Amino acid sequence: MDKPTTVIMNFSVPEYKKIIIEASDGYRYYSDLSSLSKVYCFPKNLIDWSKISIDPMGLGLIWENRFEVHIDQIIGLSEKSEKILKFQTG
Repeated sequence: MDKPTTVIMNFSVPEYKKIIIEASDGYRYYSDLSSLSKVYCFPKNLIDWSKISIDPMGLGLIWENRFEVHIDQIIGLSEKSEKILKFQTG
């Protein structure tokens, strides 16, 4: 049986070269993208690192300088993942 494509629902940038995403699979992924820092357009500092958005399909992140990472790269480079707890009321 096929499962739906995992997309990025939310993200945060705790420090330079680090990213945290919340994905539609119900997990939060903590990733260190420093292994990609040799890529020509990799953001050069924290200010540039913070200029980021989710791509229109939710399949990756795009920086203002056009550096991009796909969700599979983010998950593959994750150092830790945790189940996102959903709080129910009532």
